Amino acid sequence: MVKKMQEEFYRLSNQSQAAFAKKLTPTNIAFLGIKIPQIKEFVKSHAITYDELYHIKLNQYVEQDILFGLFLNKLGKVKNELYYKTFLYFVKYLDNWMTCDTFVCNTQFKKNEYDKLLSIITYILQQQPMEVRCGLILLKKYFIKELPFDEIFKMIEKIKYGDYYVDMGCAWLLCTMGCYDFEYIYNHFSHILEMSSFVYKKTIQKMRESYLITSEQKQRLNKLNL
Repeated sequence: MVKKMQEEFYRLSNQSQAAFAKKLTPTNIAFLGIKIPQIKEFVKSHAITYDELYHIKLNQYVEQDILFGLFLNKLGKVKNELYYKTFLYFVKYLDNWMTCDTFVCNTQFKKNEYDKLLSIITYILQQQPMEVRCGLILLKKYFIKELPFDEIFKMIEKIKYGDYYVDMGCAWLLCTMGCYDFEYIYNHFSHILEMSSFVYKKTIQKMRESYLITSEQKQRLNKLNL
């Protein structure tokens, strides 16, 4: 990041906001106290090149990591090999749910880019926990309507479970799948239980809480053992 832009970004810091954000986000990385809408506005009003992007030091401040991710999304309006290389570089630095979820939820992939995206997801689902969470949320965002659910299950059954943020990301994915096809997920709860008892419980809990699940379906869920 050019020095002038970095100084401008740091001026947005707020100590009380930093203390609040730290309570919500378990991480050893420091906070600047810059709100996500402010970071989005900063990205919107500034241009950056890939060379400049690589000057942003990762894992120094959480908001600086988020800034990197949102700038990458902006550059990613044109998908090329440098974008995908930088994508894989960045996700290895994902350290917490806030950076991970903000990045993924602001990605923009077109259908003609799905094949490449799917190959990336397949790879990162076998990496470190926050990379896995990233892959799960990408699956939820882009592929629930695109892939047969059997295929999604083949991908997620290979995951190493036991990390809270991986398990919750998977429960989020499965709950969303259940909202699209309740019977499929209902009939696969025994499979989910084999993968992870925690994911099994959280998927049922999330589906019970969803307004997209009917009262009749919730009654059936209530009969399942937790």
